[in-house]
Amino acid sequence: MFGPTPLAALVLSAAVAAPALQPRTDWVGETVFAKHPDIAYGQVEKDGTFTPIDKLRSIQYVVVRDEKGRLQVTQDGKPVWINKDDMVRLKDAVEHYTKMLDAQPSNDRWFAYRGWARHKNGQTAEGLKDYAEAIRLNPTAASWYSNRGIIHMEAKDVDNAIADFSSAVDLAPDSDVPYRNRAMAYVRKKDWAKAAADYEKVVELNPDSAVAQNGLAWLLCTAPDEKVRDGKRAMEAAKKACELTDHKNGGYLDTLAAAYAEVGQFDQAVEWQEKALKVGDIPIKDQDGARKRLELYKQKKPYREAE
Repeated sequence: MFGPTPLAALVLSAAVAAPALQPRTDWVGETVFAKHPDIAYGQVEKDGTFTPIDKLRSIQYVVVRDEKGRLQVTQDGKPVWINKDDMVRLKDAVEHYTKMLDAQPSNDRWFAYRGWARHKNGQTAEGLKDYAEAIRLNPTAASWYSNRGIIHMEAKDVDNAIADFSSAVDLAPDSDVPYRNRAMAYVRKKDWAKAAADYEKVVELNPDSAVAQNGLAWLLCTAPDEKVRDGKRAMEAAKKACELTDHKNGGYLDTLAAAYAEVGQFDQAVEWQEKALKVGDIPIKDQDGARKRLELYKQKKPYREAE
C-alpha cells in the first residue's frame, strides 16, 4: 500500500513538468515610435507583399497586431500596416534618438522626437527642454510647436498649449493638425464656440479625417452651450466618420448614437449605442460612460458634457 507522496517530490515533479516560459517577442499593446521620418504605411496583400499607401502622420502609435515583421497600428481611425524595423519601442526610444543626436547634434528633428519620447516616459520637464532646443534650431517648424502644445495640454497647462497651437496655425495655415489640436485645447477650457470653429476648419482642410469628423460631431451634439449645438450638422459629421471607418470603430458609433439622441431619434440612438458597445474597442475607462449614455437614451434623454 502506497503512502502519501512527499511534498518535495510534488515540487520536483512540477518543476520538471512545467516548461520554461519563453520571453515575449511580439509588441502587441506596446507604444512604438517612428525611428525616422517618411515611414510608409500600407496594406499587406494575400501573398504577403506590402503595398505602400502613404506616410505616417505621427511619431507615436500603439501596436494592434505583430505578424511576420510587420506591425498593425491605427492611423486616422483606420488599421494600417508598417514595417517593424521602422519602429522602436517606447522604452528604447530615448536611447535611439540620443544616438541619432550624437551623430547629428544640430538636427532639430531628433531633439523633437526625443522630447516626445521623454515626455511619454514620464520625463516631461526634460521633454520640454528638448522641444525648446528643437524650436530654437528651427523656429518655423509648425509641428514642433504643435507637439509641444500637446505636452503642455497633457500637463494641464492649457493656456500655453493654446499659445503653441496658435503659433503652429500661423506657420502652417493649410495644415489641419494644429487646428485639431487647438480645438481639443479649447474643449478643455470649455470654450465650445472656438472649439467648434476650429473643428469646422479641420474638416474643411481634411474632409476624409475620421478623427476630425468625429470630434466635430461629438462637440456639436454634446456641448452644454445651446448656441453651439447643431444636431443636424453633428449627424452629418458622425455618419461621415463611421463611413470612413466602415462602421467598425466603437467610439465613432458612440458619437453617432449621441447625434441621434440630440435630434430626438432615441430608438436609433439606443440601436447605435448598443452596436458601439458590441464592437469591443471602446477603452475600459470609457465603457462605464458609454453604458450610462445607453440608459439615458432609453429614457429619451440626450447626453451633455459637463459645464
